[in-house]
Amino acid sequence: MRARLNTSTTTDPKIAQGITALTDGHEYVVLEISARFGMATSFRVEFIDHGLRQSALFDTRVFTVTSHSLPPTWQYFQLESGSFSLCPQPWNEPGFWDDYYDGDPLAVAVYEHERAAILTHSQSLTERSW
Repeated sequence: MRARLNTSTTTDPKIAQGITALTDGHEYVVLEISARFGMATSFRVEFIDHGLRQSALFDTRVFTVTSHSLPPTWQYFQLESGSFSLCPQPWNEPGFWDDYYDGDPLAVAVYEHERAAILTHSQSLTERSW
């Protein structure tokens, strides 16, 4: 799944929170979809910040989906709150994101493995497009 950032779609600062890290008009591979109960749905995308590759959740309303094909590694996870996410199973494990952002080598390796599978799926779609 891919989506293009389109900052002209909103002037609401709450919706645009954090998008200064992204490039307007750039197409991003969506690594996860997160729908938190009572909040806007978010896409996890990667960006470069101070020379380092980062990933974060951004409001979907600033994106236009350009490829609707979901990676085969994604699974649906629902919480008791009604929130849900579509992502690789290991990313949904309790504490995964804390470990990843703390630099835990195992969590980083798991992230990189799942990221590679998502990027491979996205790339195969690009190669098959007419």
